[in-house]
Amino acid sequence: MEHLAEYFKVFSEPNRLAVLVALRGGALNVTAVVERTGLSQALVSKHLKLLTIAGVVQRRPEGSLVYYDVLDKGVFKLMAQAEKLMLASRRQQLDALAAIL
Repeated sequence: MEHLAEYFKVFSEPNRLAVLVALRGGALNVTAVVERTGLSQALVSKHLKLLTIAGVVQRRPEGSLVYYDVLDKGVFKLMAQAEKLMLASRRQQLDALAAIL
């Protein structure tokens, strides 16, 4: 369970999720990820490094550039499912609050 918890920590940072969403369409270099996310180059590089270390993203050097790509596109299904669960949980919370008021 500890390893699973560590894996989920990778997805616990909003900027890191934004980087993943930017990579949804395929491999990009840091500059392209910066343009798509609006994050600083330093922040994008940091998150790409963490995602690479976690095994979620792979880096591929091409000449003077390095391209990053999501290793398993199933990660986007995981994100979509987590969003569905979160929305359902919020609805339950709102319903419970409405019942009290």
